[in-house]
Amino acid sequence: MFHSFFTAISKTSLASRDSRINSSDIKSSDEGELLSMQDIHISHGHKTLLRIDKLTVPSQKLVAFIGPNGAGKSTLLHTVLGQHTGTALKTDGHITIYGQPINEVMNDGHIAWVGQHERFELPLTVLDYALLGVSPNLAWYQRPNSHHVERAQRLLQDFELSSLVSARVQTLSGGEKQRLAIVRALMQDTKIMMFDEPTNHLDIRHQRFLLHYLHNLVRQQRKSILVVLHDLTHAHRYTDEVVLLSGGQVVAQGTPSEVMTRPQLSDVYDVDIKMHQTEDGLVFV
Repeated sequence: MFHSFFTAISKTSLASRDSRINSSDIKSSDEGELLSMQDIHISHGHKTLLRIDKLTVPSQKLVAFIGPNGAGKSTLLHTVLGQHTGTALKTDGHITIYGQPINEVMNDGHIAWVGQHERFELPLTVLDYALLGVSPNLAWYQRPNSHHVERAQRLLQDFELSSLVSARVQTLSGGEKQRLAIVRALMQDTKIMMFDEPTNHLDIRHQRFLLHYLHNLVRQQRKSILVVLHDLTHAHRYTDEVVLLSGGQVVAQGTPSEVMTRPQLSDVYDVDIKMHQTEDGLVFV
């Protein structure tokens, strides 16, 4: 069953391997600009969901998008990915990754993505689901090899899922499904990764582990990671750069210390936000 499904996925994602962008064309080894968004306007009817004149995001950084509910954080990532959760959305603007059109980069599997609501409807085991992450790198007639399986097993162990490798994905808890979706994305082994609220459904220990893990990926493997976060303490503690949004617009961008000041956060969130210094860093309440 897994082989037939995997073959179908591979056929759709790799219609022509010769037409794919070579990974060397993605200048992930160069520090500088990762993402550029210009003249972005996303609207639904008469309501503007996102308006960005210009936003540049650096490469090889862990960048967090923060802001209150409805600020446009998820809409921004979905716009980059060419996905829309709503209907009848009007989209205008120009988006590039390393100077290349975003559609070309997306179509060639150079971005791994985990959304808020991953779908686990397929009758797959935990291991089989994790192995879906390698499908963009295989031809339609290829199957995951022993190296892929070993890597999947290591990641499942890292994310405390190794005891569930033979379990059906439908039987997992919400937190286990979230960790499995992250493992699947890590299996793609891309230089660019995007996560929409990845700490959803995770307990405190697994939240900290995940963010520390992503932080190390940037440091050790020079990944470029964009993540939507609600927890201000996590955003300040683990990320390199923060983009603060409100009302569909970018309010501020910079290092966590530059952006996450008490007056600015209190104004954007419309509530008095206090900051307490602890031995592990600032805590926001």
